[in-house]
Amino acid sequence: MTRSRKPQDGRKRVLAAIHAASNKLGLADDVYRDLVERVSREHGTAVRSAALCDQRQLDAIANELRRLGGMPAKAAQAARQWAGKPRGALSPQLTKIEALLADAGREWAYAHSIARRICKVNRLEWCNEDQLAKVIAAMQIDANRRAKREAAPQ
Repeated sequence: MTRSRKPQDGRKRVLAAIHAASNKLGLADDVYRDLVERVSREHGTAVRSAALCDQRQLDAIANELRRLGGMPAKAAQAARQWAGKPRGALSPQLTKIEALLADAGREWAYAHSIARRICKVNRLEWCNEDQLAKVIAAMQIDANRRAKREAAPQ
């Protein structure tokens, strides 16, 4: 049985990340509230509490705290999420996928989305050898298109 997500879950997650980042930065309460007020004013009505902000304001506050060093960048966060060390015959295929991602300058989320579209599997780790071969083929086609586009005279 899967747990359904409510729209409020994302908001709660962002609020928790904002509060964790302000604690990590060691912001005093008045400094934190000044930051929330400044950023919320730039993106709508000025408020001194993150709980009163809309989603756009919350995202802007999170970006400001990320800029200040309180939250990890999305790429660093994604790199930590991918364990990427399966055993057995799948390892060379995942190494190839990793190389294609690095060449394209893309994140693991791109490979997961290809697996979702082509193989109807939510995560790349759940693919079998044949499905990984399909993901590699799709990524190689994309790499060939990019190479052809770059080589074409303008």
